[in-house]
Amino acid sequence: MRSKNAGYIFPLILMATLSIGFFTMTLVQLQSSHHDQLQHLNNYQHALNLAYSVNVEVLSELREKQWSERFFKGKPVYRYNQKLFGGVYDVCIEDYETDKYTFNVKIRTTLGNNKNLFYWRQKYIPNMLDFTRLTFTVAFGEYSPDLFEPAKKSEVDKMVDDKLKNADDNRTEAAEIAKNLKIEPTLGAVISKLGALPTGVNVSQIKGDSQLRPSAPVLGTQPSNQPKEKASEALADLAKDVEPVDRLDLPAEGRSICDSNLMIRSEPWGTVVSTIPPGAAVEVLGLQGDFFEIKRSGTSGFSHINWIAVPGHTPSGVEPPRPPGAPPAW
Repeated sequence: MRSKNAGYIFPLILMATLSIGFFTMTLVQLQSSHHDQLQHLNNYQHALNLAYSVNVEVLSELREKQWSERFFKGKPVYRYNQKLFGGVYDVCIEDYETDKYTFNVKIRTTLGNNKNLFYWRQKYIPNMLDFTRLTFTVAFGEYSPDLFEPAKKSEVDKMVDDKLKNADDNRTEAAEIAKNLKIEPTLGAVISKLGALPTGVNVSQIKGDSQLRPSAPVLGTQPSNQPKEKASEALADLAKDVEPVDRLDLPAEGRSICDSNLMIRSEPWGTVVSTIPPGAAVEVLGLQGDFFEIKRSGTSGFSHINWIAVPGHTPSGVEPPRPPGAPPAW
């Protein structure tokens, strides 16, 4: 005799099979999507590592000579189809604002079918004693790869200029907001000033809105019964323990203490434009880093402070550390 439920078995099996099939397909799609995301992230990280390594090589090449003799001075340097880390890159190094020692490094990477453009605006720092860090990054960003082409130079530079301007504008605005909030007495007044209330919420609904903001702590003090030291006595004691500090009043007359001809450079650690005989007088116009700006016999330039005596400054006569490739300071 046939069971009454026999006609339902096949549809149930079919529905169960379809459910398992759809569930399996969903898992496969999720796994595939997750795999694609990881692959995209790995490709991007690979491209960024490649570009960063190229930028480090550019900075190393820049350190080999002085700023005045940089390899891209006055003319952009383009290098195409360079190979590194299993990828290909194009790089452009160019001056930006030479009076501010800034330059751009644009690196376009190609990994398989993926292209990325990384842009560094950097500033060269002259007159630093730590010659391992002669530059710092002013701005960094990723842009459309087609902006690498020379015809797109002004377009991508403007994007970076706007980005830096927005940062400066926001910094000024944030400082002004902080200044205005500082004078508000309660939490509710601060929230209202910021316009941070959700729609339909009144400031009185904020817990503690009328509570006064805590004032700056005041330390308890009491008059001292100790005798006060005279200012003249304190200065005399200070002079015993503290070495005198150079006090320069420039311009002033100075002289070279070097036993041989002292170099006059075009800029600090720059090329040599003239020399000063031992003991010769010079006119000291100003100070820039570790160099005096001087003038002698119609020639203007820079000489190191270790070799120039001037009222208020006693030179050490010791050769200072200098950048790689720079001639001696004397």
